[in-house]
Amino acid sequence: MAKKHLAPVGAALPATTCFLPRLLAWGTGLLGLLMVLAFFTGTYDKAQIKDTLLFAGGGTLLLTWLAYKIQQGRARFSRASGVWVLPFAAYYGWVLASVLWAPYRVEALAEWARYAVYFGLSLMALEQFGTRAARIIARCVGWSAWAAYGYGLLQVLNRFVPGADFMPWQGFFGPRVFSTLANPNFFGDFIVFSSFLIAAQYLVSRQKKWLVLWSMGLINLFFTQSKGAWVAFGAVYGLWGAVYVNVFSAWKKPYKRWLNAAAACVALGAVLLAGVYAFKRPDSASFRVHTWVASWAMVQVSPVLGTGIGSFKTIYPAYRKPQIFFIENAHNTETQHAENEFLEQWATLGAIGLILFLWLLTFVFTAAWKRLKNPAVPAQERWLLWGYSGALLAMAVHSTVDVSLRFASGGVFFALFLGLVAALARGKKDDSAELAPAHGWAQWAVYVLAAGGALYACYAFYKVMQLMSAPRLGDVIFTGVAWAFFAATVGLGVFLVCAAARRFTRAAALAVLALVPAVVWGAFQPFLADHYYGVGALFATQAQTNPAYFTPALDYFNRAITHNPFNMAYRQYRATLLAGKLDLSETFNRLKGDKTAPATDYERVLRDLQTVEKHSPNHALLQQAYGEFYFAAALKFSDRARLAANAAEYEHYKARALADMDKAQQYFEKSLLLDPVNYATYAFLSEIAVLQRRPDEARARVAAYRRGPENMTEENWLIKMAEDPRAEQLERRIQAAFGPQTPGGTKK
Repeated sequence: MAKKHLAPVGAALPATTCFLPRLLAWGTGLLGLLMVLAFFTGTYDKAQIKDTLLFAGGGTLLLTWLAYKIQQGRARFSRASGVWVLPFAAYYGWVLASVLWAPYRVEALAEWARYAVYFGLSLMALEQFGTRAARIIARCVGWSAWAAYGYGLLQVLNRFVPGADFMPWQGFFGPRVFSTLANPNFFGDFIVFSSFLIAAQYLVSRQKKWLVLWSMGLINLFFTQSKGAWVAFGAVYGLWGAVYVNVFSAWKKPYKRWLNAAAACVALGAVLLAGVYAFKRPDSASFRVHTWVASWAMVQVSPVLGTGIGSFKTIYPAYRKPQIFFIENAHNTETQHAENEFLEQWATLGAIGLILFLWLLTFVFTAAWKRLKNPAVPAQERWLLWGYSGALLAMAVHSTVDVSLRFASGGVFFALFLGLVAALARGKKDDSAELAPAHGWAQWAVYVLAAGGALYACYAFYKVMQLMSAPRLGDVIFTGVAWAFFAATVGLGVFLVCAAARRFTRAAALAVLALVPAVVWGAFQPFLADHYYGVGALFATQAQTNPAYFTPALDYFNRAITHNPFNMAYRQYRATLLAGKLDLSETFNRLKGDKTAPATDYERVLRDLQTVEKHSPNHALLQQAYGEFYFAAALKFSDRARLAANAAEYEHYKARALADMDKAQQYFEKSLLLDPVNYATYAFLSEIAVLQRRPDEARARVAAYRRGPENMTEENWLIKMAEDPRAEQLERRIQAAFGPQTPGGTKK
């Protein structure tokens, strides 16, 4: 094997050197581009592709960087780096520690894995990247903006020329534009932070194409109708515009006054525009207010230590306000985040975690401000720092009313920008160390493993794509683009790993690189699981009218559970499917989840529901599923009692029926504590009272539904419940069973 060759740190090198450091910068920039543009509808969760990219792409980059540091064989971090690394290490260290007291360990570890990638990206940017890498990443953000803004304008055109957008998801958010970010608010977040990097590139190069791109973003931002993004855009541009005028420019005092006034008007205009649209769509603001109130109540549970990383979506439903169900117009959705990053940090990581997070932000912005004011810093570096720090600040401001940072498409940029702003603020120079090529059996072993990982990724993607139809032009284009993006992504990953392996000679460095295929394999498991879940859900819906779809639905739910046994939704769907048939005969059936011993559908449903309950005890629809299962089982046992061959058999099934009906009522009561406005729950409780010959209780259930929850005061929703025609159907059912009610409350 060839020996490594390290150039002196900071030495001038020819343009052909520093290949691997540049490749890491390009890989990071292109990962960001993919996070913006990748949008896949072949899975149940449309954002799952971005999570897959985060773990597969981010993991590949971080392992390559770690191997590179090992290969260099010098101190991982210099003493001077300690001051800069400390705030990052303190915050992310507390995140790791919070796993210890998190009540739901699986969810905590899943969220911690996301934080681990974010921490790695922040650290890599802080220690590895300098001005050259920052320009490369800004250029990649610009490329992604051209594509995302361009498609966004096509969606705008579709408002006025229906059919202009020929993609299968067109019109998903009505008139609101969402481009490739899957959500108008996420797209608004991208526009806000990318516009700062676009502005910085214009200020560096003075090329008018950047002004055109910036204007395209402004048009898109308006049509997202994302009020939080408007406020973040106006507030930060007002502030950063004032920084530009008063720190960078040489204008005289009278001009500065006018320009400062203009910056203030931009901020005020954005706030007023957001206020107008909040008045037009009050549900959006109401949703956030009710979520914040409930999240604050959750904070009180453990204000110092927090409830633990990853616990918010599990604990929050116990505090959720009933108004949320009316705003979302559904009972099968879960609010998974607090709609305010700082409030969620407090709720899950406690006051200690929030303070550490604020310290990290304060440290980074303070360092950036000091360097921005330094006239000795080259202009291009100051413009880049101005752009990146503005983008980071805009994301932080927007996160006070949004959840973009909690999803991969926003979180990866926030973590990356934290590290980049710190690197630029410290005046970090790009790594100039170059490694000579090496050849040997160890390098070839990594090449083979990389090829194997690529083949597995291709196989997994093919398994998903083969089940997708392409009947329309938009579907055909989407399929072609998906394969093109996928091939380019896999090719880039293989090239990065092989290029690194070719320059590494240390066994430890090559061993770290050899872990990349395992990371890719792990990242693809949830992707496949979500796809199989989506197919299974489709077949389960069709099975309600055609029993032939029951077996394939069950098969796909099992596949989803196999690929991701930690997602409880898959088990709940399987339990609901089995409860629909509820075969009480004891058999051994692997398709139904049996592994060692025979069982009945009754036992199988309970097995799945109990597993789900360990991880999501506050999910209202889980309690509802329990209640509906026991209700159906009680009717089954009642039928068997009616057809019993002897008195002993009759008593046995009668006791089972009564016991299960009592359990059904108990679980429906639990469901009401979590979701007091679900008509279906009141209907079941009323029916139980009818079957048990309790007319007053049956009528009281209907009256309680019409009256609405005690802590809900919104007149329009109370009227909706009071005048719900389905309540009249329940009253007719009760009247048919017991006759009309007299003033005294008894039967005529």
